[in-house]
Amino acid sequence: MSDETERTDKIRDQGAPDGLFRACMDAIRTSHTLGQSLRNASLAAGLLTDRYCYAEMLGQFYVVTAALEERMDDFIKRAQEKKVDARLVSRVKKLDYSFRSGYEIDLEALLGSNWKETITSWATEPARRYARRLQSANDVECVAAAFILHGPLIIGGGAALKPRVEKAFGKNATNIFSSVVGPSRGGRAGRRREFIQCYDQLLDGVSENDGREGSLFREIVAAVREFMDLNNEMMMAVQQSPWWHKYVKVTLVVLVSYVLGRVMTRKSFTEE
Repeated sequence: MSDETERTDKIRDQGAPDGLFRACMDAIRTSHTLGQSLRNASLAAGLLTDRYCYAEMLGQFYVVTAALEERMDDFIKRAQEKKVDARLVSRVKKLDYSFRSGYEIDLEALLGSNWKETITSWATEPARRYARRLQSANDVECVAAAFILHGPLIIGGGAALKPRVEKAFGKNATNIFSSVVGPSRGGRAGRRREFIQCYDQLLDGVSENDGREGSLFREIVAAVREFMDLNNEMMMAVQQSPWWHKYVKVTLVVLVSYVLGRVMTRKSFTEE
């Protein structure tokens, strides 16, 4: 078992034994491991050595996070007008996290004032499909998507990634981490505990819920699994390469040409 998988399991075990948080973590175990591998591969491939690589990845998550947060805000507004039931979204919104503006400030720092046009042109088909899915998400699906899109920043490696991003691109590119670092809300452990409790208590008092067998419980778990898969599809679709990639390619071409030349020269002497 890798250290990262072990850390993930320790976080999972902080949830109630038969609670929603553990069930959601169990539902995405395989996909989450793939997601971790994709993230590590992206870091190894130069994600933090080139601002365009980082901005593209950040931009994909901005597209879908903005769609989610706009949908959740719309639910709250319509609930206040007595048009929809937004019990679940209201409970998650009480955590008071919103990452959309942080993404926007960071993307402008990385790409300049025309960042919106750039991100729109870079949006991959999986990201656009993910965003469309969120634009029509219901109450259950919104809280499942928040588990996937907000959760990693709040309880995962968001805080640990901030100093690496700051070192690579400057402090102005780290606004997305503003609400998940520092001593506020009991520090990282307190924020993690608050998030876990929110999901474990999400269905308390909801008539359609009967523990793990309740219809809403099963719907949330299924939606979490769906959105985790969409996350991974989106990550696999990024297209930018680090600035030094072309030099690596040139070096490889020169090396291969040299080796082939040596082989062909040796072959011609042998045949003579």
